Amino acid sequence: MKKLILPLTLFCLAGLFSCTSSTQLQVLQPAQIVLPDHVEVIAIADRSKPAKGFANVVEGLFTGEDIGQDRRGRQRAQEGLTNILTRTPRYSVKSTGIEMTGSPSGNSFEPPIPWEEVERICQQYGADALITIEMYDSDNYVSTGARTEKKKDKDGKQYTETYYVADMRTQVRIGWRVYDPKQRRIIDEFTTVEDANSDARGNSEEQARRNLASKEGVTQTVSHAAGELYGMRIAPVWITVSRNWYTKGKGSAKADMERAARYARADNWDQAADIWNTLVNNATDEKTRGRAALNMAVAYERAGKLGLALDWAQASYTDFGNKSARSYIDVLRQRIYEQERVEEQMKGRE
Repeated sequence: MKKLILPLTLFCLAGLFSCTSSTQLQVLQPAQIVLPDHVEVIAIADRSKPAKGFANVVEGLFTGEDIGQDRRGRQRAQEGLTNILTRTPRYSVKSTGIEMTGSPSGNSFEPPIPWEEVERICQQYGADALITIEMYDSDNYVSTGARTEKKKDKDGKQYTETYYVADMRTQVRIGWRVYDPKQRRIIDEFTTVEDANSDARGNSEEQARRNLASKEGVTQTVSHAAGELYGMRIAPVWITVSRNWYTKGKGSAKADMERAARYARADNWDQAADIWNTLVNNATDEKTRGRAALNMAVAYERAGKLGLALDWAQASYTDFGNKSARSYIDVLRQRIYEQERVEEQMKGRE
């Protein structure tokens, strides 16, 4: 019996996914913190340039940093932050290109920038607030080890082959501050930590190391992601989410479900919803009615009517026993909560 479990499971999963399709929605995700109402234009600067010295060179030798890696990583972090802030309807952003000396070690916050300097930068760039990278540190750690695997030669004789695997862990730590010159207040002080792991194999330790992805390339990618992560902390941002919906029904409802699916794929969700609504009321099969009800929930979420979407998802589960609707109910409740936060954050700006 054990040999039948995996094929049967795969068959059931294949059947499930063949009954569904997906649609993409643009959702405005709320910020984690709220900046003051008077902040509309934000300037970005780098205040983490390390002082020149022997200590920085020594750290690079131990952590595997390429020369200039941190500077390029800081630039990529600013690009990631800018990318997010240009996608939000809440703020506009100005990259200043300013570099200031900051934390010597890259792992601690220095005292804040004098307010006179913050005010000067904001006035120069027409900004209401200043976001700075206050500390930046990137590390690449590489380890190697031998592995074995069994193989067969052309005569079918088994033998053991040794190969080597190099593992690289990349970590980027960035400290951010948001300065509000109007109130002379630091609105936020936060550290983002992003990690990435990669590996490569080779016939020797040296070859495995050579086969690893570029340290600088990985560091820049992680730095960009850290910048985007911080942007999503302070700004409502449009993101893309995916929702599954049913394409097939049973018995006499099969043709109607397929017809509704064609309407939905043609982006005629109103026409599709008319068919699903009829099936909820008239289909003889409970499973089909539950599927049609869940599809109604997706249609209403697409239309921005989250309360009605939740009602239909709950009906799909409670009235017709569609277990797939349970997780969707939780998703919709979270969306309703986040929508309320977004409306508060965007008040007077839509």
